[in-house]
Amino acid sequence: MAGRSAIGGVLLVTGLLAAVPASAVSHSSAAADGTYGFTAKLSMDGRACSGVLVAPDWVATAASCFPENPQGGAPVKATTAVVGRTDLTGSAGHAVGVTGLVLAAGRDLALARLAAPITDVTPIALSATAPAAGEKLRVAGFGRTDTEWVPDKLHSAVFTAGANTATTASLTGDAGADTCRGDAGGPAFREVSGRAELVGVSSASWQHGCFGETETRQGSTAARTDDVVAWIRQTVLAPTAKGIGHTIVVSWNGLPSADNAAYSVYGSTTADVPVDAAHLLTTTSSLSYTQSQLPAKQTRYYRVVAIPASGPASAPTAVVSAVTPLSKGTDFTGDGLEDVGAVYDFKNARVGLYVWPSLGPGSVESPVLGAPALKWDSGNGSVNANQARWLTGDFNGDGRSDFAMVYDYLNNSSTIWLWYANATGGFDPQGVKWDSSNFSPSKARFVAGDFDGDGRTDIGAAYDNGNASMSFLTWHATASGIDAPVTQWTTGTGVWGLAQSTWVAGDFTGDGRADLASFYDYRNNTTNLFLWTANAAGKFDDKGVKWNGSSFTTAKARFVTGDFDGDGRVDIGAAYDNGNADTSFSTWHATGDGFDAPVVKWSSGAGNWSWAKSQWTAPDIDGDGRADVIAGYDYGNSNTNLFYWHTAQNGALEDRGVKWSSGGTFSAGQAVFL
Repeated sequence: MAGRSAIGGVLLVTGLLAAVPASAVSHSSAAADGTYGFTAKLSMDGRACSGVLVAPDWVATAASCFPENPQGGAPVKATTAVVGRTDLTGSAGHAVGVTGLVLAAGRDLALARLAAPITDVTPIALSATAPAAGEKLRVAGFGRTDTEWVPDKLHSAVFTAGANTATTASLTGDAGADTCRGDAGGPAFREVSGRAELVGVSSASWQHGCFGETETRQGSTAARTDDVVAWIRQTVLAPTAKGIGHTIVVSWNGLPSADNAAYSVYGSTTADVPVDAAHLLTTTSSLSYTQSQLPAKQTRYYRVVAIPASGPASAPTAVVSAVTPLSKGTDFTGDGLEDVGAVYDFKNARVGLYVWPSLGPGSVESPVLGAPALKWDSGNGSVNANQARWLTGDFNGDGRSDFAMVYDYLNNSSTIWLWYANATGGFDPQGVKWDSSNFSPSKARFVAGDFDGDGRTDIGAAYDNGNASMSFLTWHATASGIDAPVTQWTTGTGVWGLAQSTWVAGDFTGDGRADLASFYDYRNNTTNLFLWTANAAGKFDDKGVKWNGSSFTTAKARFVTGDFDGDGRVDIGAAYDNGNADTSFSTWHATGDGFDAPVVKWSSGAGNWSWAKSQWTAPDIDGDGRADVIAGYDYGNSNTNLFYWHTAQNGALEDRGVKWSSGGTFSAGQAVFL
């Protein structure tokens, strides 16, 4: 059938050797409304083709419809797919842009990815059985008919299968039917007990009986799909991997629900990812898998195989990878979900470590947080809360967040203690890991972050040297403790008043190393935001002032850090006291080399929220990669509520109300939330 012409919408001269893509089926009938809704019309500048929905966000069509894309990729000509609309003059179904093309090797077949999944149109089933000679098949398309140049309705006709080649199937239309210009890519399918099963897509035709054509010879060709079902399934899975906290979440597109598929996920520390039992991580019916308790700064590689209830499994997907980022430092259970932690002052020189565990994805509208548990208790007479400074982070790099305490003995001496989180949800005291007879914590402002990018959280401190001079020191964390501090830089005399500065740390640049930021209050209602970025040599580069705020004083702000927009860079947030029991929450978006001006994300309104009674933290409670906001509000008489704001995909803070009440057993005024 070498003389058959391609049948896409390209307006080329028809001839025995011309490669002209096809139109709607000649000698066909209009499809009844709602039938064959999986058939798509593809429109691009100057031409049109047909296609067929094979997965919620993938349409199979003819590669010849995209001559400008011989290697696939984003369509050179903007393309729109209309699916689920039998009558194009109506409004049923969906019109969705095509964002990418994947071409099959050696045949006129392409898969077009849609900009959004179509969930209310059932994709066609894929058959792995080749058309048999003499078998009756149906062909559908939006191309030319025998009476219309550009029909508004989907048409179909019955064809009889002939001989197959390795890549094509020959079809002869019953009652003189043939495929026409615009039919290229339309489905050729068998109908079994009311179920349509795809065996190919229209590719070429003599265009016998098509409007405006005089050819007397008859016959159409379809590009076979039956022998590439595994490739189609492999392609439509399109997995992605994203690092969140100490976990990596692998997600993929599902096969049509009728396939009732299971999905096997294979993982490796190397890029080859063998598909064998040793590398099988899970087999699941869900569309994602979370690998938890991974060290920070680790790369993991994954492949996915779909296993439908019948028919061939997909070929293994291409390898995808992700790097575990730096956690905020409150994933105490190591499940990749950031929890809420607090140090509680029981009085009588006794403190305890509390954890409210995150309940994870799907809990946004439910309690979100589990009930708090006391994870460690110092006992009476052991720890004076006023002499302790608390930090959290993964200090030993095992994928679980730990606690650190800098203790001030009030005689210019101090120690640093560590508690490592264990696999059962508790904390193991590690004792003193550093002590000094010449360091006063009362002169320091402490932060925690992985400053050297080795996957373990380090400790940092801005230290007051007197005479308006300060230094910044870092304690490098090891697998079993911390090294002695190293002075990273020192200001000159008269340059920097430590009491006027507030310090936060986070990976503001997104390079895997924690950076430093300081809000400096000039005590005239003006504040500057300074930035120092960590470099590969383990030092800090002074980037100067990145924001100047008038009518802003740090004494009225409580700062938190978190990646509020999910872009991989840590942002800064602040609960601000506007007076008159009015509190607002604003975020400074990190840009990579600085910060945007703050944006108010929530405001309580006058008379509704006493800033002085609240404690704030910003963990990623639901594991979606965006930091949320938690506030502990002290009503007095040991009555505390935890309020929750979920960060939506558009960046808005959604007030979800109270998620825990203490019932007279916990006072936020005696706690430090971390």
